[in-house]
Amino acid sequence: MEVEIRELGTRGAELEFTEGSTGRVNAIRRTLIADLPKLAIEDVEFHLGPIRDEATGKDYDSSTSMFDEAIAHRLGLLPIPTDLGQFRKKSECTCHGEGCPHCQVIYSIDRKGPCTVYAKDLVPLGDPTLAVLEPEVPIVRLGSRQALLAYATAVVGTARDHAKFQVSHAVGSSPRPQVQIAKHAGCSEACLQRVAASCPVDILQYEEGKVKVTDETKCILCFACEQTCPHGSAKVTPSDTDFLFRFETDGSLTAREALRFALKDLKRRFEDLREAVQAIP
Repeated sequence: MEVEIRELGTRGAELEFTEGSTGRVNAIRRTLIADLPKLAIEDVEFHLGPIRDEATGKDYDSSTSMFDEAIAHRLGLLPIPTDLGQFRKKSECTCHGEGCPHCQVIYSIDRKGPCTVYAKDLVPLGDPTLAVLEPEVPIVRLGSRQALLAYATAVVGTARDHAKFQVSHAVGSSPRPQVQIAKHAGCSEACLQRVAASCPVDILQYEEGKVKVTDETKCILCFACEQTCPHGSAKVTPSDTDFLFRFETDGSLTAREALRFALKDLKRRFEDLREAVQAIP
């Protein structure tokens, strides 16, 4: 199977696989969705009791308009930049799950109302490059006597553990469409014009008695052009071996890092399977 990179951005990519199969492409899709590791908030410790502002001497209540569980849930969904060369799962770390700079990151949040608490208020202790990627995400509003003081711990996991660890989103593949427009007997120019006008993505253009296909990769396989012409002048065929593939990331990994890790991890698992099969007596 060969791959062509049609578009590669920081958080998204569009690929084209040729001479492949549905199973191979789907294996890559599932790996991107479920098996990429990333950092995400796992535990949140909230301060209980009154909070005093040392500068003004004013006391605040450690309460908000939301349950602590709801705030922790929102914090867990924030994207955190992840260096896979530095961080690993606690179960695979040399600290044996005790917690160290190679398997966890500690964040603090200290805000007093009235104000809106944003993701940028979640401050990493130590390394500022681990700041949340979407700083303007609102978390909760605080009243004039309310305050939020908490410590959060981020660990590495995969989407198999929880959806908050999912790196890739909008992961999809489709067979590469092959669009052929050839005037058949009984088909009039008016019919061809209707065929061109029927395309919802405007990839068919009628010019001088012919219908031209501008970019068949944008075809969504709706078959509207086939259904418009009763004479069979339009034919759309999904390929069995060529596929268009698209995905996005939440920014914790770049699109390049996500794809490289997915392919490497998939290869490793197939090697493990091969060795396990060979070991069967």
